[in-house]
Amino acid sequence: MIKIKKQNIKTILIITAVFTFFVFNQSSNNPLITKASAQTGNLLNSSDSPIPEQIKEIKQQLDINISPETPKPNDDVTIMIETYGLDLNSTNIQWTINGKEKLRGDGQKKFVFNVGTSGESRVVLNIFPKNQPQITRNFVFNPSNVDLLWQAETYTPPFYKGKALFSPESSVTMVAIPNFINGSSRVSDSNIVYKWSVDREVMGDNSGYGKNYFKYTADIIPLDKEIGVEAYPSGQETRKGVGSSVLSEKNSFALFYEDNPTNGIMFNYSLMNQINLGSRNESKISVFPYNFSINNKSSGLEYTWYVNSEKINIPSNTNTVTIKKNSKEKVDLASVFVDISNPTHIMQTTRSAIDFLFKNN
Repeated sequence: MIKIKKQNIKTILIITAVFTFFVFNQSSNNPLITKASAQTGNLLNSSDSPIPEQIKEIKQQLDINISPETPKPNDDVTIMIETYGLDLNSTNIQWTINGKEKLRGDGQKKFVFNVGTSGESRVVLNIFPKNQPQITRNFVFNPSNVDLLWQAETYTPPFYKGKALFSPESSVTMVAIPNFINGSSRVSDSNIVYKWSVDREVMGDNSGYGKNYFKYTADIIPLDKEIGVEAYPSGQETRKGVGSSVLSEKNSFALFYEDNPTNGIMFNYSLMNQINLGSRNESKISVFPYNFSINNKSSGLEYTWYVNSEKINIPSNTNTVTIKKNSKEKVDLASVFVDISNPTHIMQTTRSAIDFLFKNN
């Protein structure tokens, strides 16, 4: 082991202090070091430095909000802008549509316009900051309407002028009818891409090129469903059009009609509440279901008839009965009701009732 005397340690410390002072004193007069320091300072202050360019880029980062993003024909569109690197309230801002100035002035950060019925709207935003480059943003709006039609796969009687309704567990077919115009001609439906959704959940298997229809089957639990579709011409996603429809499930029901021996079933009016037959001895009636998932009145439905709470023993697929008066009573009231059910769709069931009043002479 090497031992260093205290006197030698003191000598080493003195020499180190003298050397450090000498180097520091010389570096302040060294032209090489001075030149390097000057070059660094010029780089930081130079207009060619990348740092000021980054600052300019930050100033040009605009926060843009467009509502609605995919407008329909005749929608009002609002564009709002904001930035944290520039005082827009004291900055001249210009808005143009298809080359025509619509709005200009200091602090014009909000622009509202109507997209019209059809055609392309090119909106240009120009911002003119003081002592800085002009900022420009371009927006293109091409409103397209997508109409949605639907048809429930449920039954209604002959000559019924109303629409078959969407009932629990039934199916409905949605058809999208977009209206995209190229020049003076309408874009063919087969050249359009469709994206279907249920309550905003995309139905990938039912979406795609040329799929302008969508079949939806309701759950057992009756809930409203929003069916939506986005459509755009192939290769032109910026021209997207949207459509939506809320399907509200309606309960199945049934109505009574007179089965006239001469004229047949009288579909021109339904029998309701209490019917006074006067001196007539009997009445033949038919019941017809509405909004059941069937093709006709007899396909799978079960009818259970009761007269004055007593079950009538007839085949379960019979929708017609004959009500006769009781000759033993001076006044005879026949309370009739029928239960109708669909064995394959347990939520499709209904009960209808009617009273017949007979009078004996």
